[in-house]
Amino acid sequence: MRVLHFCIQSENDDGIVRSYISALLTCMANMADVKLLTSNDKKEAEDFQPELVHIHDCWNHPSAEMAKWAHSHNIPVVISPHGKLNPWIVDQKYLHEKLPKLLLYQHEMICNADAIVVSGEMERLNMSELSWNEHLKSKLPWNSRIEIIKNSIITNDINDVEMTRQMMQLYRKVLDSNAWMLMNDETRIAENALLRTGVAHDEQSDTITDEQIGIISRLDEESWRKILIHADEEDVLDIVMKAVHKRQFNAPNIAIKQIERFSLRVPKPTGPLERKKLLGSSLKTKFKSLRHDFGDCLELDICRMIANASFEMHKATLSRHHLADIYEEFRYVEFDEDKFAKMLKYIDMIEFVNKLQETLEEMFGLTEGFMPIPPKN
Repeated sequence: MRVLHFCIQSENDDGIVRSYISALLTCMANMADVKLLTSNDKKEAEDFQPELVHIHDCWNHPSAEMAKWAHSHNIPVVISPHGKLNPWIVDQKYLHEKLPKLLLYQHEMICNADAIVVSGEMERLNMSELSWNEHLKSKLPWNSRIEIIKNSIITNDINDVEMTRQMMQLYRKVLDSNAWMLMNDETRIAENALLRTGVAHDEQSDTITDEQIGIISRLDEESWRKILIHADEEDVLDIVMKAVHKRQFNAPNIAIKQIERFSLRVPKPTGPLERKKLLGSSLKTKFKSLRHDFGDCLELDICRMIANASFEMHKATLSRHHLADIYEEFRYVEFDEDKFAKMLKYIDMIEFVNKLQETLEEMFGLTEGFMPIPPKN
């Protein structure tokens, strides 16, 4: 693991933060490849190629810029405010200094962090109640990913080694919570290939290629870990493991359910895609008309699935499990495509299904012959 520590030191620093970082760097040297950056030098940061950036500060623009740079390069960010977001600090020069900084960058920096490290329960509570108004407590935290790791510089309850061990454990948790973001192109190709062979009902529809098989065969344990974690998040772990057993791939034995991770910022539903009722209310009138005109039929069920997939997509909760459900309907279920197309046109879903077919082609290998409406391209 390559960890970049970032801290802009000022003349007002009391030395505690510097001593804290020094203790982490010393103990972490035997566990990871670490580097301390004290200037906003993006070139030096890029040359180091960190897997994670740990920022030790707030209320300064270079730290916010480093956080933004990291996220633009798909690098997770951990922030240690070191007490500088406690209310008695926020209150100081609030209107003239803190509020403008909150508006410009500090609020965004906190909200987007992959984890916030605090040193005790009081600081955690203050972080969870941080708000725009210094006289009011927030009902919802700006960032719920707040972890307590005591500071060995200011308390005897923990030593440097244990503090560093807990920090490394947090780093691992952050990385495991960003599996898809941290995948390289080959790992993403491998996941799609595993899904293709996992959903295939027969050899004819199993379109995995020799090149894809080669990519999967070259995966290391860390790549497999990312694939299996992401498959679990997307509720397709069973499909991926079916492909592994079917093709006898040499996947490591990883207890995915036991891996510590943060909850998804936008949780995705589990189980099959709903086909008997609508998740949203905007199309209820049109579906009543469809039911009146065509009766309860298979094509109506599939239309509901399409409408529900569109609803989930707009909420950013459309999972690969639900995409697989639609693929299986298109690929293996016989239905009246002309009737289905008329229904889609009535509920104004033709364009969405066109895009959906492109996604299913890329992800599962859906061929044109099984697309219920003619593709645009």
